[in-house]
Amino acid sequence: MKDKELDQIIEKSFSDLPDFHLSADFAQRVTRTIVQRGQWKTDLIEYLSITGILVFLLTIASGTYYLVNKELLLQIFTFVSQNVVPVILIVFLLNFILFTDRVLLRLLFSRWNRT
Repeated sequence: MKDKELDQIIEKSFSDLPDFHLSADFAQRVTRTIVQRGQWKTDLIEYLSITGILVFLLTIASGTYYLVNKELLLQIFTFVSQNVVPVILIVFLLNFILFTDRVLLRLLFSRWNRT
């Protein structure tokens, strides 16, 4: 295609009115959708980082207690090994509450306030 033909096509496309019309709040709706998609990822990364920090701090605390007082850590380990199911349920429940607070509620409230 030559430059003159291309210039004619561009001039014609700019001189004619398009066959469609955008609503007045189109830009706001597009921006809101983009922000909400990015917010989901941000909330999930925040939840994962908080969970990682909590596991890291628990590991550091366990290591410190092991160096200072091995008997206390062994008592805790014995208690956990004797009550595996309740401990797993409590950890799962706390993790679910954290996930719900950091990710799900923000997602639900942002979708609910779309009006």
